[in-house]
Amino acid sequence: MPSPFAALASLPGSLIDRVRDAFGSPRAGTVAVAMLVVVTIGTSVGIIALGAVFDATVDQQITVDNPDRPSESTCETFGDDPDSVIGEQCDEPKRIEVDAGEELRDAAGGYIHYGLLGVPLWWVMFALALHVGALVAGGSGSVADSFVIAGWALGAELLRLGAGIVAIWYTLSNAAPAGSSFEALTTDLVAAITSATGPLLVASAVAIAIQWVVVVGGLEAEHDLGRGAAAGVATFFAAIALVIAAV
Repeated sequence: MPSPFAALASLPGSLIDRVRDAFGSPRAGTVAVAMLVVVTIGTSVGIIALGAVFDATVDQQITVDNPDRPSESTCETFGDDPDSVIGEQCDEPKRIEVDAGEELRDAAGGYIHYGLLGVPLWWVMFALALHVGALVAGGSGSVADSFVIAGWALGAELLRLGAGIVAIWYTLSNAAPAGSSFEALTTDLVAAITSATGPLLVASAVAIAIQWVVVVGGLEAEHDLGRGAAAGVATFFAAIALVIAAV
């Protein structure tokens, strides 16, 4: 009886064949590195774009602690000194109103390192896990071969990122958050974005399907695995990715 994974892989068989043949190119490693660079930059730009989405869609004032005013304990100690710079700062109001969209844009910009560091870290972790999976399945390729496959698979993350930004923009454009504090506004925004879970999950499923094809073809080309074994390894990681996306 044929393996169920082999039967699964037979559906997009011609596409997998093309991917497998592409891995045979002497430029396969260069493509993997280029993909890593493009996705790293794209993810970092995507984080900035998300901040721009917040700035464009969230149009309200919220009350926050005044960052220009010293702490209450400092003001109690030095606030009565009229000649002290701290005393002058303590005359500032404790709470001020700010533009929520601008605050969220600045907050999003503080996470740009997740793109610059997170993507390469994901590449390393996935490549090592993929290599272990290939060895368990009887593959014969090197660790470097697994890094090439993981690099190619990274490309589909740009699809997921783009779809996510569009979905969040559409959702927030039609939302009406009413929170007057940062905490309350964040709760409203999270609730609004949660309503876009369906489209985001579909985008994730499409991206994971593309990665599944890439991994199957890559394992065949780089690790000399049969289609059924390669599909089994790819399906294992695809199932984990789907569970993470659904959480």
